[in-house]
Amino acid sequence: MLITPRVGFLTAKIIAPTRTSQSVYMEKTAMQDNFDAELKDQKMKFFMEVPPDKDGRIIIGAETSKKIDERMKPLEEEYRLKFQNLADKLDRDYKRETERQEQMGEMLSRITPTSSLIYLTTNLTQTGKAERSNYFQTGDRYYEMLRTDFFSKISDHISHRVHRPEDNVTITQPPRLATTTLGEIFSQSVIDILLLCFFAVILTTVAFLKFFRSDI
Repeated sequence: MLITPRVGFLTAKIIAPTRTSQSVYMEKTAMQDNFDAELKDQKMKFFMEVPPDKDGRIIIGAETSKKIDERMKPLEEEYRLKFQNLADKLDRDYKRETERQEQMGEMLSRITPTSSLIYLTTNLTQTGKAERSNYFQTGDRYYEMLRTDFFSKISDHISHRVHRPEDNVTITQPPRLATTTLGEIFSQSVIDILLLCFFAVILTTVAFLKFFRSDI
């Protein structure tokens, strides 16, 4: 009875396999490397467009470098948005796959009263899946706030590795963790309460039938 809930999640991993977080990270890294290489190639083209001096040498001075950096800014923003859109899509796909696998594991693990009791207990003590999701959602919101206020202003490109006073930003404080109301706790526990009642009725019926059929 205690092993069955775990078997449900193991079965879900076989029925609905997902990518690992490491593979998603490697895909993002590969995309970032490709975009960085394209930006470097484009910047090199801008350097090659600089007219040579009378001796045939191409000299990149401070003023020329500044002009090239200005020409690179819209390209860097374009590639940053492309990468962010693709990375968000990877994250959404990975989250959808893991949620589907988790839901299937929960469904399969609820075939025993032990599992239903565990889910009910963790919901009532606010230590279960709902509370974990609450933490993750708060973390995601905080990351979005940081990305808007801070991360979006950072570029890995070589032309942006010089600190400027206008780059100073104030780090946003994390949002408050949302509290779960009693109504939400009850709604999350309804299915487990109903399953426990169902198991109680079935097991009681079976016990009475065996009792009446036995010779006393």
